[in-house]
Amino acid sequence: MRLLVDLVEDWEILEDYAGDKRGFYQILGVDEPVEVRVAVGRVGFIREFKTRADPLCSRILAFCKLREYIRVSRSIRDELFFK
Repeated sequence: MRLLVDLVEDWEILEDYAGDKRGFYQILGVDEPVEVRVAVGRVGFIREFKTRADPLCSRILAFCKLREYIRVSRSIRDELFFK
């Protein structure tokens, strides 16, 4: 069974929803542009930024670090995790 993440377009919605919940975030792209993904429960936010210096990008990453969200490096299917 696959779980779904409900995506929101407005960062403030996820920020308000987060409360005390544990979250995860991922930064895709070594150079610019970069894509930032944040998930809290079943709610997620995805945005591509031309530069990490973008004010919203900086705000999101600061929020994740302040809340001690777990940074995800990559994902694999659970049946492939242990061989």
